Amino acid sequence: MSTPIVPLYLSEDNLIEWDALTDAADGTFVNDATMTFTIKDTAEAALTGANGVSMSYVAASDGKYQGVAPSTVTYTDAATYYLEVTAASSGRDGFRRITCKAQYHGAKP
Repeated sequence: MSTPIVPLYLSEDNLIEWDALTDAADGTFVNDATMTFTIKDTAEAALTGANGVSMSYVAASDGKYQGVAPSTVTYTDAATYYLEVTAASSGRDGFRRITCKAQYHGAKP
């Protein structure tokens, strides 16, 4: 099964979210993690304004964290980027790397 490519919208804020962060050992929700994200280009360079951005826990959400890549981050239309999200909580660490494509809102992926 292939993983869908997530859009990054040009010239607008992009909400970055990790929903239902859980402890792999017992399945409980992790609500006290330190979360950050970085967006990189295909040369592995972090984009200005999207490097080590903090994500906040959403109160009473069972492991949901959110952060914003601001509209000032510069993307190239139709270019590929990598969203890297890191979670750390008392030795329960997580990491996701998601392929993204820059596009204008309303454009077909």
